[in-house]
Amino acid sequence: MIDPTVERQYSDTKELLALWRTFYDYFVLGVKNDNITPEKEGQFLEIKSRIAMLHDSFMEALTQNQNIGQEVLNIISRAITLKHLSKQSTADVKKMEIEWHESYLLLNETIGVLEDKRNELALVNEAQYRAGKAAGVARQKVTGVLTSGWMKAGAAIVVILFATIGIQALGIWDWDELGKNKALNTPYGWGKAIVRMVWNPDSPWPSIDAMYRTPHSSWPEGVKEPQIKNDPKEDFIKTVPIASIRPLLEKATDYRKETSELRYKEPVQIHTFFFPDAATAKKINDEWSDAAVNKPELRNNLDFFRNVNIIAAVKSSEKNIIEGFRTKVYKIER
Repeated sequence: MIDPTVERQYSDTKELLALWRTFYDYFVLGVKNDNITPEKEGQFLEIKSRIAMLHDSFMEALTQNQNIGQEVLNIISRAITLKHLSKQSTADVKKMEIEWHESYLLLNETIGVLEDKRNELALVNEAQYRAGKAAGVARQKVTGVLTSGWMKAGAAIVVILFATIGIQALGIWDWDELGKNKALNTPYGWGKAIVRMVWNPDSPWPSIDAMYRTPHSSWPEGVKEPQIKNDPKEDFIKTVPIASIRPLLEKATDYRKETSELRYKEPVQIHTFFFPDAATAKKINDEWSDAAVNKPELRNNLDFFRNVNIIAAVKSSEKNIIEGFRTKVYKIER
């Protein structure tokens, strides 16, 4: 049998691959500034426009490496015109060439996957396919009832109540011990939110691991998975530009340094300081915020983020990366 969606994706991705090769030919022409005419500029813009039109179909076909697939659009958006390419730095040109090659390999791989799908579908009987599809619809309806919003909400309420009240009330476990178990960090975080909303807004986290931050997949684009380093906290503290904050950071009872690689840039540093209560963390945050009012440039390469009794200091040569950590990782509003 023939699946129209697979056929469309296959046709579009093959056309996109051919255009991607042609785009590179023009890219080389632009970088060399070799006989660039208005006609060639027009052809280049038409190629870019068609690539953008086909890109959605290509992305639909992808089951992995979505970030590399997205680089196709990023590259054509940065290659504004052929004349613009001739003015790019050597480093920028090399970066675009590497990204183009990664995308080229992914396009070839995707065409191969779609060819395999087409061959498999060619062996499928139409009637069997429709029967299987009908059975799938029935399963979806049953699943839909079991996974409906009301069912999920009810289950979530039960889990939250048990995690926040039941475990401790029944004497099963000290509630804060949940925060030391990574597998239970999510329900523990929900419980902490309720506790802070209803009883104690400064209820502290029991450990650095218990503090909530978003999964790595939500972090700023280009920032790699963080790696823990064993450097002492004093190495970082002595570099903090506000002298009054340094002795406060020394009071931390736990400290963790992480680094995240950033393509073509210096690694991002994440310094996390744990304090037994919220007072010291709040003082650090307030002093840093007050200093940054008079010297906004302090936040260009470093910023401090407070989560109750924990301070996270993010250091990067890229100001937008630091801002991304504030909004995407720690979910803090200025």
